[in-house]
Amino acid sequence: MQRKELEEMSAVETDHWWHSGKRLFMRRLLADHLRSKDGRLHILDVGCGTGANAVELSSYGDVIACDRSMDALRMAAARGVRCLCAASAPDLPFAAGTFDVVTAFDIIEHVEDDAGFVRDLARVLVPGGALAIHVPAWPSLWSGHDEILEHKRRYTYRGLRALLDGSGLRIEHLGWASCALFLPTAAVRWTRRLTGRGQDTQDMGLVPRPLNNVLRAVYRAEAELAVRVGLPFGVSLAAIAVKPST
Repeated sequence: MQRKELEEMSAVETDHWWHSGKRLFMRRLLADHLRSKDGRLHILDVGCGTGANAVELSSYGDVIACDRSMDALRMAAARGVRCLCAASAPDLPFAAGTFDVVTAFDIIEHVEDDAGFVRDLARVLVPGGALAIHVPAWPSLWSGHDEILEHKRRYTYRGLRALLDGSGLRIEHLGWASCALFLPTAAVRWTRRLTGRGQDTQDMGLVPRPLNNVLRAVYRAEAELAVRVGLPFGVSLAAIAVKPST
């Protein structure tokens, strides 16, 4: 991600419905793994961006925020993130079995070798530790938004399952996210593709605060449904995968 996109994200990441809703959704899926019986957790946030996720995770344990972009790390530091690491999987500078929880939200789609990336994330987990992944779904939704953000791919359900199975992790949850956004997102992107207009823009515009609050509430409701019964479809895929204890 270029500096311009990072600055735009940093300006809105704390409150914007997409960013804050995604973090809320993923924390709900991770809830059982964010409860420590033996003190504070050791957490790694890979692809930390400008640091909002690391700030929220710090209430559960000691967080190291990791990103390959020095611009992103400087912005995370300005947000108050204290433990920072300039690195990227599959070359994470941590010993095997270091972290209780590893998060990778909207990051593995940026990597050419996503299989090697996920294997390295699995390597640094302690036995019984959890990896949380959030990725864009449906290759048919590919648009200028993906190109601006330098995505390599969008995932299918089967593709993400195969990726996690190949890492040696046990899938605890694999399902859709952002269900309510699917139809409007598909309509906008397919219309742009047909008309050739708007292909050079992101989809993350600001919205009025009341609508922003409504959209965050939608994410909260979807998180409960995702945990209990699963969502039928969505713009994104979310997964929790656990490292076997033996």
